[in-house]
Amino acid sequence: MTAIFAQAPPAAGEVSAAPIYVLICYLALLLGLALFSGKLFRGTSKDYFVASHSIGPFMLLMSVFGTTMTAFALVGSTGKAFQKGVGTYGLMASSSGLIHAACFFLIGIKVWSIAKRHGYVTQIQFFRNRFESSGLGYILFPCLVLLVIPYLLIGVIGSYRVLGGKGSAGMFPNLFPEVTNAAGEIVHMGGAIPEWLIGLVICSVVLAYIFAGGSRAAAWANTFQTIVFMAMGVLAFFLISKALGGLNAAIEQANAAHLVRTRSEMEVGGKFTREVGIPPLQFLT
Repeated sequence: MTAIFAQAPPAAGEVSAAPIYVLICYLALLLGLALFSGKLFRGTSKDYFVASHSIGPFMLLMSVFGTTMTAFALVGSTGKAFQKGVGTYGLMASSSGLIHAACFFLIGIKVWSIAKRHGYVTQIQFFRNRFESSGLGYILFPCLVLLVIPYLLIGVIGSYRVLGGKGSAGMFPNLFPEVTNAAGEIVHMGGAIPEWLIGLVICSVVLAYIFAGGSRAAAWANTFQTIVFMAMGVLAFFLISKALGGLNAAIEQANAAHLVRTRSEMEVGGKFTREVGIPPLQFLT
């Protein structure tokens, strides 16, 4: 770490590592905030898993919204919008705004009331007692863990897609030199932060505050990140619009081919294609 900060300012043509330093400060602030929330931990399983039901509506909203805004939304939807068109964001809005809300309203509230009445803390407790089967609990535990793993990996993979490879190439040439294979192909770009290091840092930060404060620390961290995401999103919107000559000029530059189109409009030469555009019915899938 000392070697990284001891590097001289980049010369002409070199890549500045300033974005990485900003991210390091951000992760440190995030970790400090979450660890501070861990001091409120009461030492019970109920407090660890559900924060003793002390999370208010604002923090709950920010936490749930922030949980949805993972690399899947921030990185994946951006790439899909570039490939498929602006209709991708309508697809994201329908899923987050309609499907998720319906699940919370139709299922979540009822399950919450039952759990509160019987003192359940985890999903396994609910299903185990509902069907009076301890074996079901043992089956559900690995299933729930396996369902969470892809969600967690998406965040780590998204971090590497942004920070690794071309994202940080040339920033630290002395620490991470270029690596080629026997065929002369570049395996690792010179100066780029390696994949294993990015994954290690991200996982270490998350695990540190989760183990320290449980769901309360996660809620605090998600709330903080959601506020940052929203603020930076608004700032980016205005800065990008300004760089394009204003909002009206930016809208005029939008490609008409990227609008949502019907099936007939997506037929090219009598053949149906999905290369560009989001079919209307896909908004609810």
